[in-house]
Amino acid sequence: MENSRAPLQKKTTTFAVHQIPLECDIYDAHDYSTDSPVFLYFHPGGLVAGARIVVPPWLAQTCFRHKWPLISASYRLLPQARGEDLLQDATAAYEFARTLGGAERKVIVGGASAGNFLATLIAHHLTPKPLAVLSITGIPTFRHRFFNSSVLIPSEPVTEDDVAPFVSGPVTIGRDASHPLSVFDVHKLDASGAKNPLFVPGDRLPPEWAHDPERGLLYDFYLHENLFLDFVGSVDPGFDWAENKSDPEKLKNWPTTIFIQGDADDDVEADVCSSVASALGDKAMYFEAKGMPHLYERHMFLEDIENGTGPGEVAVKQAITALDGVIGGV
Repeated sequence: MENSRAPLQKKTTTFAVHQIPLECDIYDAHDYSTDSPVFLYFHPGGLVAGARIVVPPWLAQTCFRHKWPLISASYRLLPQARGEDLLQDATAAYEFARTLGGAERKVIVGGASAGNFLATLIAHHLTPKPLAVLSITGIPTFRHRFFNSSVLIPSEPVTEDDVAPFVSGPVTIGRDASHPLSVFDVHKLDASGAKNPLFVPGDRLPPEWAHDPERGLLYDFYLHENLFLDFVGSVDPGFDWAENKSDPEKLKNWPTTIFIQGDADDDVEADVCSSVASALGDKAMYFEAKGMPHLYERHMFLEDIENGTGPGEVAVKQAITALDGVIGGV
């Protein structure tokens, strides 16, 4: 059973055609201002899987509270796509967000896990810069040693035969929603934007989506074989420029970047984010959740975060407060 009065409306539209149509979901409401900031979000999945319908409820609620339209954009996946393709997709999504509704808009960019890589590409390569970057257990660079030293070695290493069907497949966007619980449904919120206690999630995914964890094996395979830079290195400047202060103008103009990371993450070493945050200095805020795994917050609502006192809830709460401070000061 669900409350029929959802606070958000969802619209799906094509924002670009790059070999294949690229769609995004827009979550907003009729009373939103046409000059408010827009939040552009990229989904997790190691650049090889995932789906744009996977959006944390707390992020949707945060955008609703501020009356920020939330755009969750698809992008082409590795290995059929390369770094230049990801930059092209991120650029198109950013330009779409900047002109949403026909007006010039300011944009906050963010992503979960590898989705943050696309958000960071925007900060690296595009102008005007986004208002802020929100990295949710994210991957800001594939030049970090974690992605080039076979750190993550599966107990049973993935083989070329395991991933062959995906390597030889067509150009695609992410369609793996992992689990029905991960899918954001506007009816998860009641008319006020609060967690809807009457909502009962279904056990089936919408027909156009799939539960296909096997494609995710590509992440383990490319990590084990140290191949990620081969795919994205051409557009990934890394963070040496910030660490060595070799490009002070770029550092000066870099948007404030807010990191949420669990220190028990078994997919992305915590040092991936903490190293980048340290290099960015006062341009970064880093909130670590002790004992928390990868994407631990994916099913949380604001009520869980605001009422919780554990390290996971506290880290997200701190990040939201930090984001409020950054955007409120613009």
